[in-house]
Amino acid sequence: MIRQPAVAGQFYEGRPDALKKDVESHLDPSALKEDVLACVCPHAGYMYSGDVAGATLSAVNIPETVIVLSFSHRGMGKRYAVWPAGAWQTPLGDVPINEDLTERFIKHSSLLVADTDAFSFEHSGEVMLPFLQVLKPDVNVVMVSIYPVAPLDDIQTIAADMAAVLETIETKPLLVGSSDMTHHAPAALAERQDKLAINQMLKLDEVGLFNVVRDKDISMCGVCPVAVAIACAKHLGATSAKLVRYENSGKATGDHSSVVAYAGLVFK
Repeated sequence: MIRQPAVAGQFYEGRPDALKKDVESHLDPSALKEDVLACVCPHAGYMYSGDVAGATLSAVNIPETVIVLSFSHRGMGKRYAVWPAGAWQTPLGDVPINEDLTERFIKHSSLLVADTDAFSFEHSGEVMLPFLQVLKPDVNVVMVSIYPVAPLDDIQTIAADMAAVLETIETKPLLVGSSDMTHHAPAALAERQDKLAINQMLKLDEVGLFNVVRDKDISMCGVCPVAVAIACAKHLGATSAKLVRYENSGKATGDHSSVVAYAGLVFK
């Protein structure tokens, strides 16, 4: 089962050579790479958020397996879905699904189910893959979709269920939580709002993150998959977090009156 790219030629270059060159332009070859358990990366078009995604993933030793925690902007498919088998295709080639780990997640989770509809037409996981392919050409993935307005109890249950499986693996996969930050606000307001959410992420507090995003009406679209990533990483021993980069779309457009903001963080 091959998942065809949904946003090639839109969110990122559709031609292989151009895509590889574009991804490389966003990477930081001078970054000191670390072993981390999880990270947060944005998922907008590369011209807007590519520098943040590239800086974040450049600072990480990419392991053989990456678990991409995304969501459906359209709310399609099952609330908590895992792509079951096969591969995800980008212009750079196919990224194989780690079917053994996928099956174990489904078997040991009370909420995750095999489903492909949740990933239909969706970019929040797909745009991560070309970066991973350039940085780790032999990477394999587990693609997970978390409903964007999930209850906190479900988030913590999924995180605990996943961690129980991952604790049995010697070389831990990397968890990548996909999210942009504040949407369509003046840059100064976006930064003030996002600082509240980033502070909770830096404290490894998925409950605080969930609550501040809700209570302060912060339009962080991927708060639920990010909360799963943080909670799961804590189960696996994460004790610290670092903000790698924060920017907004005004850098690309020159318009700071209404921006979408992006943050990249790592957890170890």
